[in-house]
Amino acid sequence: MLFKTKLNKPSKKPSNKHNKKPLSFSGFFIACVTLVSLQSVSQLSGAQTAHAAQTSETTSASQQQQQNQEQESLLDSLFGKNLRESLDIAFGAKEDITLTPAQAQALPYAANYMKLGDSPRSLVVLGEADNLVQGHNPDAVYAQRLQWFTTSNEIIETVQGRVQSLENLKHAKVKSIWLAHAPNSGMQASHAKQTSKQTSKQASNQLSYDLRQTSAFHTEHKPHFVTVRQSYRVVKSQREQSLAMPNGTTLNVLVTEEQLYPIADQNNNSSTQAIATNEFYRDLASGRVVQSKQWLGPELGYFEMTEVQPFNGVGGPTKNWGYSALPAQSDFQDLKTQDGSDPTQYRQLRIKFTQQKTTQQKTTQQKTTQQQEASTTSQLFNGLFFGTIPNQPNQPGQAKPRSLRLNDVVTEFHRLGLEQVPYAPLTRLHSPKLDQWFAGRKAGMLMRLRMLEQTYKADGETKLAAQAAELTQAFASWPLRATYLQGWSLGHARLNLAENKALNLADAAVNNSIIPSYEISFNAAPNASSIHVGLATDLNQHEQVYVTDAAGQVSLVPLQSYNSTAEQRLLAAQPGALVLHSIADKDLPKGFRDVNYQLAMFLQHWDWSAAEVAP
Repeated sequence: MLFKTKLNKPSKKPSNKHNKKPLSFSGFFIACVTLVSLQSVSQLSGAQTAHAAQTSETTSASQQQQQNQEQESLLDSLFGKNLRESLDIAFGAKEDITLTPAQAQALPYAANYMKLGDSPRSLVVLGEADNLVQGHNPDAVYAQRLQWFTTSNEIIETVQGRVQSLENLKHAKVKSIWLAHAPNSGMQASHAKQTSKQTSKQASNQLSYDLRQTSAFHTEHKPHFVTVRQSYRVVKSQREQSLAMPNGTTLNVLVTEEQLYPIADQNNNSSTQAIATNEFYRDLASGRVVQSKQWLGPELGYFEMTEVQPFNGVGGPTKNWGYSALPAQSDFQDLKTQDGSDPTQYRQLRIKFTQQKTTQQKTTQQKTTQQQEASTTSQLFNGLFFGTIPNQPNQPGQAKPRSLRLNDVVTEFHRLGLEQVPYAPLTRLHSPKLDQWFAGRKAGMLMRLRMLEQTYKADGETKLAAQAAELTQAFASWPLRATYLQGWSLGHARLNLAENKALNLADAAVNNSIIPSYEISFNAAPNASSIHVGLATDLNQHEQVYVTDAAGQVSLVPLQSYNSTAEQRLLAAQPGALVLHSIADKDLPKGFRDVNYQLAMFLQHWDWSAAEVAP
């Protein structure tokens, strides 16, 4: 069930009600131990106080009884009278959870009320927090990327109150949702402390979410998914008001309302009826979004969130780990040790962050609309990490491998330079060693396509031979680069070790003189339309095509009205999908029957950081 609280291992540092910490480790066992420990401490404290009452002549029995009752009452109000009731409160209930102001103030960690659709409101504890900064300056923090985890491993990620993603949903149809485009991409520039006119109107913009949901080919035993984009035209208005919070405080807030309208069609016709209204309540004093209500589409409904106990602040960079930005127009360079030491004791982490620019253009009717131009901007970062644990003075020559994983280096990069949350489905991971292996595979595929052309020529199939030659040329021009991942989630990596790749020596070392390296590619969301590759043919000329989506799923999709449904054809229109126009499977000669499927598999390695973004 969505939004049942997942408690993690407490932080070592104490926190106060104005600066609550996220829980640093996940696990049902840890949660149970934590709650049992709290009750054990209460019992021990009561026993010690009772002993003091018996031995002290100045402490009266009535005062001792009153103190014990107050202590028991506080613990019971927070965690229940026994462990079973404690777990019922901590992990959600069948009805909305509501804390009193005293209960909210006593919470030891940052926590929010959360509600999705018709599900009961739950109390969710913050699991992880990462900085977002301006200008790649670690001191210029403008927001936190907050991740909340439930007991069933659902992941809720927010930035400045807006949902960035929901993953591992137990919904019957929708499994994940990602923010593709937000109506104020430069939110960091508009701090809430800046005053605004009462109910001031702002220009229209666009809000888009990508939903990963079951497809027409989905079965219980063979899952199959499709990505559907839901986009809205946004008209904003703002006002100021006071807002009573669950912890008993009253805040002066700036309320931003977003009226959501359908996107105009090709004839520039748009509805004047709003579909839904988003609301964001930003504290004017601190700049935090303390309450929000967001429309996530007809399948999920509204997502509602209210701050119960605030969180402010993230720790600094880890010692001896770090990144530095590379100058513009530069490229990554291989690194060598300067003192002649073993280069395999280090790991070089290269990060390429590609963002898509958005500009406003005029239509023929001179109406302002948001359109994506074919332009991107990239920033390169170079990081150096220990790949081994340094030798101890009393144990020379006993260096041990460090368990360095993808989550570690991405978390550190967050603290030193990440400005925007990347689009998780397009995250890719490369290495020079993997590049070498992939180059051999690509050369083999080119040879096979040329052999296909010669086979058609030998059989007198002139038209098919020409198509094979065209397909060979197209394949050679594709921006391909081998990747270990087709999409990667920071939240998944923090919950599941299988999703948190180890950056080991075997996958990275090319030779013994260069520091082993990996490269991470972060990318912006793709445009709403799919990308068509291969033959320069119209889609309606094909009975079926192979489609490789952003998650690496390969599907054979029928296209004609007599052999498909509209829901099946939707697979060829996914955002970030690569649609292969090729020779029909039935026209491929013996020995080449799997060529189209192999080409679709190569499209899993599409380099989104190098590919030109189509308008």
